[in-house]
Amino acid sequence: MLPLALGAAVSPLLLVGQVLTLTSPGSGLRRGWCFAFGSALVVVVWAVLGLATGAALPARSSGPDPVSACLHLVLAIVLLVIGIEILQRPAPQKVAPTAPVAHPLRGSFLLGLGLMAANLTSLVLFLPAIQDVARSGASTITQGLMVGLVSLITLLPALGPLLALVLAGSSGRRRLVALSSWSERHQRQINAALCFGFSIYLAISGLLRL
Repeated sequence: MLPLALGAAVSPLLLVGQVLTLTSPGSGLRRGWCFAFGSALVVVVWAVLGLATGAALPARSSGPDPVSACLHLVLAIVLLVIGIEILQRPAPQKVAPTAPVAHPLRGSFLLGLGLMAANLTSLVLFLPAIQDVARSGASTITQGLMVGLVSLITLLPALGPLLALVLAGSSGRRRLVALSSWSERHQRQINAALCFGFSIYLAISGLLRL
C-alpha cells in the first residue's frame, strides 16, 4: 500500500503548479491553500471510488488472491501504456504562469483541481492502494486512518511547498523555485520512469498473488 502511495505522490505537474501559484506576483499562502483544497477534492473522490470498488470485491485471504492479482496486472499494463505515451510526446507538458484573474482564490482552487484530475499516473497508483485498504478486513477506524495516510502522501506535491514556505520562509521559496524548475525540465523522464518502475512492481505483485 505505502509503495503505491509514494508513487502516487510523485507528480511534477502538480508540484510545478503549486510552486507557480505560491511564487506568482501577488500570490500568497491563501492561494496555495486553495490550490491544495482543489487537489484534495479530487483525492477525496478517488478515495470514495476506491473504497466503493474495493468493498464490492471479495475480502482478501491469506492464500492466493486472484482478484487483486488481476487488478494489479491490468494496472501494470495501463501504466506501461501511459509510460510509452509519455515518451512519445513531442515535449513535456508545462504549466504556464498564472495570469491575474478576477477571483484568484477560485482560480487557484480550480487549477489544483484540474491538475490533480489530469494526473492519471497518481490515479492508477492511488486506486489499488485504497482498494487494498477496503479489502483488508480492518476496522472502520483503521481503514479511515489508512485512507487518510495514503491521501496525505498523495497530496505531498500540493502540501509540501506550503509547509516549506511556512517553515523556511524566503529560503524555502528559493529552493522550491529551483526544485520546480528542475521538475519541469525533467517532467517527461520522471513520469515515464515512474510508470515503467511501478508497472514492473504491479506486475510482480500481481503474479505473486496468483
